[in-house]
Amino acid sequence: MTIVKKFDTKNGVKPKFPRFLVGVVSLFLLILVLIEIWLSNTTVEYGSKFEKMAALEKVLEMENQMLRSEIAKHSSLFSISSKSAELGFSPPQSIQYIR
Repeated sequence: MTIVKKFDTKNGVKPKFPRFLVGVVSLFLLILVLIEIWLSNTTVEYGSKFEKMAALEKVLEMENQMLRSEIAKHSSLFSISSKSAELGFSPPQSIQYIR
């Protein structure tokens, strides 16, 4: 008969993984997940605001172009001369200088 004996240096005690380390790691991972969710929501929110502002910018640029066109039309020499004729202005007959 042979005797088989295991040579354990710790006499059957299994090494325990420290629960404190597991708790710290799980808490750290939970915080990272929450930060990632918050960043995703914030990015989506700012993306929609940016899209609205880009559409508003296009509208304002178009309105600005229309207003510039109106200013150019009303400040042309032909428009000014016709308006002045309607209001009763006429070219001067003679120029007099005051000394």
